[in-house]
Amino acid sequence: MNINTSYTAASNNQNLIDSKDQSAIKSTNEVMTESDRRMKILDEKYQKINEQNKRFKDPQDHIYNKYRNPYSSYFRSDLTKTEREAAYIMEMSWARNNKGGQYDFNDAIFRNEKRYDPTQESVEKKILNRQKVNEQLQDLFSKNGITIPKNTNLTFTIDPNNFKLVVSGSTDESLIKQIEDILNTSNNTRELFFHIMKSRNDDSTQFTPDSLAKFHLVNQIKTVTGYNLKDLNIVNGQFVTDNGTNIFDLYKEELLKNPYTAENARIAASHYGAQLFGLAKNGFDSIPDLVLSIGYENGSLYDIGQKVNYGVSK
Repeated sequence: MNINTSYTAASNNQNLIDSKDQSAIKSTNEVMTESDRRMKILDEKYQKINEQNKRFKDPQDHIYNKYRNPYSSYFRSDLTKTEREAAYIMEMSWARNNKGGQYDFNDAIFRNEKRYDPTQESVEKKILNRQKVNEQLQDLFSKNGITIPKNTNLTFTIDPNNFKLVVSGSTDESLIKQIEDILNTSNNTRELFFHIMKSRNDDSTQFTPDSLAKFHLVNQIKTVTGYNLKDLNIVNGQFVTDNGTNIFDLYKEELLKNPYTAENARIAASHYGAQLFGLAKNGFDSIPDLVLSIGYENGSLYDIGQKVNYGVSK
């Protein structure tokens, strides 16, 4: 399986977190997937081979002879056709760019390992990230003296407008208050909210296109202007601040103060402006909020409303 990783990831404003955040929960954690492990092995292997190829007058011609010319003394007859093609692609990439970025898991170095499908990397990352968040939650509860009885099935529900979390599933009001108090500190609940978002599958019943778009709009406006649309009045089909300023005018003004180019600011204003106009016209509550829930039992979070669950033993 050939993977080209030479791309630039666009940043998501809706997931912008204060760099000073001290929350115990992290929606995204550094995890090493099987794909990451294999790419690291291939980088180490072909960095060395690339240096060897440079010793030849024409490195690319030498690579061609190794893998495409059966009459050459350098031809790798010890490899299968698939393995030669994998090596050829990666060595050529290194020869042209002097770095990795082109990977083929059909490489001979993995000949004796179980075949790995890189399309499963997304699932693997969700599982590993869930394990990390479970550990963070358990550590947070332990440090604050919170003990949740075995087999107690709790549900954490988060309001997206203020990221306030409420707990249900237990008649122990003292326990519920303890959990709510500790999770509703720092950015813990916000991070947990984004963790639920990143763990969702296409069949999730918690998400609808409209509610998801509304959340991104509200969070975008709040990130850029500091104002929550839910708290603003609607006057003549426009969201306005207490002093009567049209929030869209303020949004466009603030965009240009951020690290945006004029073109990026124009695109963002056009995209969110249309949504903002529609929401103001029909009313903030015309589209349901993206209220999200996740279960918690025996030290593990459990996804709600989707077929695949990334909880422990699921």
